Amino acid sequence: MKLIFKILAIVISLILFFAVIDPLYGEVKQLRSEVATYNIALDNSTELQATRDSLIEVYKGVKKEDKERLAHLLPNTISNIELILEIEKIANLHGMPIGDINFDTKNLEGGATTTTTGDVVVAESDPQDNLPYGIFPMEFVIEGKYNTFVEFLDDLEHNLRLVDIQSISFKVPDSAAIGGATDPNVYSYTLKVKTYWLK
Repeated sequence: MKLIFKILAIVISLILFFAVIDPLYGEVKQLRSEVATYNIALDNSTELQATRDSLIEVYKGVKKEDKERLAHLLPNTISNIELILEIEKIANLHGMPIGDINFDTKNLEGGATTTTTGDVVVAESDPQDNLPYGIFPMEFVIEGKYNTFVEFLDDLEHNLRLVDIQSISFKVPDSAAIGGATDPNVYSYTLKVKTYWLK
């Protein structure tokens, strides 16, 4: 009889272990793992808050004039009209007329381009859409003497607004027009530039 009680006790212990204790132990292990993950996330969150607070303090210490200069260097909008007026102002300082201003309207809308293939309209995603900043391409024509043009480029380079010159092409005056009132030293320059803005 004692043997039957021992076997029964072992069987009940095994059933209890596999039916109740083992699943509960598995849940406890999973909960411990989740708690450890949450603790790591909480520590990271605390570090991020400390970093954010220190950056806010640094930002508060920046002078107002410097903040305005940074906003002008890399604005948070395209500000295409402002850019055109700025370039025109630099050109006017050198007595160089500016014209034929072209820019990409897709960048103004900030959307993906669409192309039609047969009856299907396909949206093309631009890799630049994933950048934290936008790129605004622009093209314009300016006229003047070579030395004046070099001075204009120097002023454009030292201007606060960030402008990259992609290409420069020039056209010499027409030989038939030289006999008239056209100055043979005044060339027509076509500039392709791009500027940037924060999204």
